Amino acid sequence: MKSLIKLVFNVLCIIHFLFMSGCDRVIDLKLPPPKEALVVYGLIEIDSLVKVSLTRNSPYFDPVDLQTVLGLQVTDAFIIVEGEGEIDTLLPSLEFQHYTPFNYKGTRIRGRVGGRYRIKIITTEHELEAETIILPPLKVDSIWHRTKSDLIIEAGNLLPTQRDFQLASIYYRYSDGPLVGDRVRIFSRRNQESQWSSGFASAFSDELINGQTIDFVLPRGKEVYLFNDSTTFNEFGFFEVGDTVYVKVSSIDLAQYQFWNTLASAIGGSGNPFAIPTVVATNIRSKRGKGLGVWGGYGNQHYTYLIR
Repeated sequence: MKSLIKLVFNVLCIIHFLFMSGCDRVIDLKLPPPKEALVVYGLIEIDSLVKVSLTRNSPYFDPVDLQTVLGLQVTDAFIIVEGEGEIDTLLPSLEFQHYTPFNYKGTRIRGRVGGRYRIKIITTEHELEAETIILPPLKVDSIWHRTKSDLIIEAGNLLPTQRDFQLASIYYRYSDGPLVGDRVRIFSRRNQESQWSSGFASAFSDELINGQTIDFVLPRGKEVYLFNDSTTFNEFGFFEVGDTVYVKVSSIDLAQYQFWNTLASAIGGSGNPFAIPTVVATNIRSKRGKGLGVWGGYGNQHYTYLIR
């Protein structure tokens, strides 16, 4: 009898413990406002004029929509770029790359391979500077595709639908050189799209694959889904048979790679309480005030692929 009473008591204790551990305590976090900073996204590509997006930072829990982004623009900055013996004073402009408003543009300097370019940004409360280089373009060996139906049939556990025969993944083969230090970003656009988009992890380094030949998947860029809620989860990242796909392979320097790589890590761990906090790297130097972001040169190589 005593054993039975003890058993019942232990069971009740376990049930009580499970019940109490299942209770959620609502914690209302009131984060202090961030220190004001300028957010820089500037780029110079081969044969192209300088483009710069200059905005203010915002609190973590503020909404992220087009109207908010437009309200964060900084329009009263003095921006100059120096390189190849020329000085280019950027003028106010407005060109969108999805949610990125490029609100300043150059008129004189066009990027060239091997060119080094220094940017200086001055406002009433900030003075920022950075430097970048356009590295020689890196090439891919070949590009091909496989339909989703091919992948399903190969897996052997499901039957493809009619739609699966119309969806395609693009692959590319890259042969790395003998020296360590090659770094690239990959972009794509399809058919009549005017803007380039990239995958969630768009920057790659040859630190682990130096001297090897590797096949990669090129997913359809994430930005194309910002204004398109009709695509289902099962079709995310796929192109379609009949698409003309334009691919841009861009050589980048170490500072850019570190920025895009840490940014991808920070985005990937967002909302995960067990993730290690990631500090996003930046090559923006602050002489006065605070600056974030990246100033980068792109050594581009372009390809066109038709999915037949």
